[in-house]
Formats: sequence, structure tokens, C-alpha cells
Amino acid sequence: MRSILLACLFSAASPFAVAQTLEQPTPAPMVTVIGNGRAEAPADFAWLNFNLRGEGATSPDAVTALTTSRGKLEASLKALPGKPTLEVRGGTLSIREVRPKSCVINYAAPNLSTGECAVIGSVATVGLQVKVTPAKQVGDVASLAAQLGGADVNLNGGGLADDQALEDKAMREAVADAQRQARLIAESSGRHLGPILRIQDSQANVVNGFPSPPPPPPPLAYAAREEYAFPAAKLAAPLAMTPPPIVRNARVTVTYSLLP
Repeated sequence: MRSILLACLFSAASPFAVAQTLEQPTPAPMVTVIGNGRAEAPADFAWLNFNLRGEGATSPDAVTALTTSRGKLEASLKALPGKPTLEVRGGTLSIREVRPKSCVINYAAPNLSTGECAVIGSVATVGLQVKVTPAKQVGDVASLAAQLGGADVNLNGGGLADDQALEDKAMREAVADAQRQARLIAESSGRHLGPILRIQDSQANVVNGFPSPPPPPPPLAYAAREEYAFPAAKLAAPLAMTPPPIVRNARVTVTYSLLP
């Protein structure tokens, strides 16, 4: 009897439930697209990294030689044709003892200052980072650095004095791309593109040919001795070089309504 009663109740409720389902409004048609934008511009400045070296019989001699090399380099950079704006920053400083090749270094124990492992000299090195403005002159700076004893000279990318305009351009292109895609979908489905219902901005990413360099280290304390008159060396081999263009990407997700 209970089973028959439940069946009757279900049968009585079913028409109402079906009617209620049919009365629910159909969701308005919409389309969601992802727009991509890209913008690039020549770099305003470039970063150049290299090492300078000084050698001597003692540590003070090596430091003096390094100071002389750096002073001559900076005097020569200031005399470059075109007068580029340069920011020279010092990085890691290293002063190492030099021992004979015949000495087998045992890292588990110290070496004596006499005998076959006696120190025969010293080498001082410093890593320098130079910001070159305009970027198009970074080649001459690199050539001059190598000419005056710089080692491991490498271009470490570049940047813009103000990249807001470039980011804005990439974003406008991303929104325009989204609209183009949505309009194509609407026309292909026999409808018209309606207003924007939702738009989501994804953070733009830097996609330079070289990664952006980390913030430069603080300047290394350096003071040229007055008794040194550092003559400026002439650039022996001009070098045409510029860093890759600066690129910004933008992406937006946009939902449009579709109209009949």
C-alpha cells in the first residue's frame, strides 16, 4: 500500500516539475575569448659586464695594478666618441695568492709561506657592470673594455627609461585581438557581437631576448690616487652592437554577449 501511495504522489508531482523546468529561462548566449598583444621598442640603455685584473708580487702590488687598470679604463670610457652616459658599478672583489704549478694544493691543510708552495705573486680581480646610454654605443664600450684588459666581456640585456607606453600598447593590442576573435565567432554563428560582460587582465610578462638583469650591486668604494694621471686610450676597433629590442606581452580574457 505504501509503495502504491508513493507512486501516486510521484506521478502527481511529475507534471508540475516538468512544467517548472520548462519555464526556466534559457541562458543568454555568450562567447569567451583570450586576446594576446605584443609590443616592442629599441632599448634605451644596455648593461655590460666584465672583469678587470691586476697582478703583482704582493697583494698591495696587485691591488695597485688593478686600480691603475680601472682608472685608465674609466678615463678612456669618458673620452669615447659620442660621449655616452656611463654608470660604472663594482661587483665582487677577489685577491688571491699565486703559487708555483709544482705545488699540489691540499685543501685539507694550509700551505707554508716557504718551500715549494711559497707564494710567488698575487692576482686581484673585480667584476664591473656598466650601464651604457644610448644602447647603440654598447659595442664601442665592450671593445674598449676588452682592449684595456677586460675579461669575460658580455652584453647582459638592456632596458627602457620608461616602459609604461610599451605595456599600454601591448594591452591595447590584446583587447583588440579579443574583440576580433569574438566578432568572427559571432558572425560565423549567425549572431551579432554584444557588449562586454566580463574582462580579466592577466599580468604581462617580459620576454626579452635576454632576461632582465638583477638590480646592480652598490658601487664599490673606489678612489683614484692623485699621483696617477690616467691617460685616455683611443678606441682601436669600433664595434657596432645593440641589445635585442625590449618586448612586452599582454593577455586578456574577455566574455561578450551574443545578440540575435
